[in-house]
Amino acid sequence: MFGYITPTKSNLGKEDIEKYRSYYCGLCHELKLKYGKSGTMNLSYDMVFLSLLLTDLYNEKEEEGKEKCAVRPIKEHRFISGTYIRYAADMQILLSYHSALDQVKDEEKGRKTAERLGTFMPGIRERYPRQCGCLEKGLAILSGKEEQGFDSAPEMALIFGDSIKEIFTPFEDDFFSPLLRSLGSNLGRFIYLMDAWEDRKQDTKKGLYNPLKDIADKSTVENMLLNAASDAGAVFEKLPLDDNLAILRNIIYSGIWRRYHKDGKN
Repeated sequence: MFGYITPTKSNLGKEDIEKYRSYYCGLCHELKLKYGKSGTMNLSYDMVFLSLLLTDLYNEKEEEGKEKCAVRPIKEHRFISGTYIRYAADMQILLSYHSALDQVKDEEKGRKTAERLGTFMPGIRERYPRQCGCLEKGLAILSGKEEQGFDSAPEMALIFGDSIKEIFTPFEDDFFSPLLRSLGSNLGRFIYLMDAWEDRKQDTKKGLYNPLKDIADKSTVENMLLNAASDAGAVFEKLPLDDNLAILRNIIYSGIWRRYHKDGKN
C-alpha cells in the first residue's frame, strides 16, 4: 500500500535530484545498518519524503557519508544520515510489517516477510508505543469494516489516514505535531484511494475487498483524490520549510499523481 509519495524527477533540477538520491541512499544505508541487508528490501519512497520533511522542518544539520553498495558498486556515492532518517527507517519497518500481514490475510503471501520483520517489532513497539498503537488500532477498525463489506471509500480512506498520522509525528506534543498529524492523515487518505483504484480490477477478479470496485466513473475517484491531495497541500504550506522545499513541493503537487497519470515521465 506504499510507494506513492514520489518525486517527478523531470521537473527537478540536477542539484535537487542529487539531494533526493542522497536521502534515498541514506535511508537505505540506515535500514541496512539497523536491520541488515534484508531491511533494505523494505525501502519505500514514502519514508524518503518523511526524512526530507522532518530534517527540514526541525532544522537538523545533515550528516554526510560516502559508500559503495550492491546497487552502485563501482563508485562511492553520497548519502545523508541523521536523527529523522533513523526515525524514518524504524517507521519503514513498522509499515512494512503491517503491509506484509495484510498480504498474508488477503492472499496468503508475505508470510516469510512478516515473520522476519516481526522479530524487530518488540523493540519498535517499546520505542514507539504511540505510533504502533495508533496504526494497529486503525488497521483493526479497517479490517472490521472490510469484513462487514462497508463500501464508503472516503470513510475507509479517512480511517486509514488516521491510522498513520502518528508516524508523521515524531514528537507527541510539540508546536508542529498538529500540522504533521493532519498532513499524514490527508496523505494517508490519498494513498488508500490510489491503492484501491490501482487494485480494483485485480481485487474484483480474486474476490477481495475493494471499496472502489463498483465505481466505474474515473472522475468520481479523481474528485476523491483531489480532495485528499488539496487538503494535504493546504496543511503542507503552513509548515516553515526552506532547505528541501522545492523537492517536497514537487512531490506534494506532482509526484503523488505519477501512478495515476501513467503516461507521466519520471
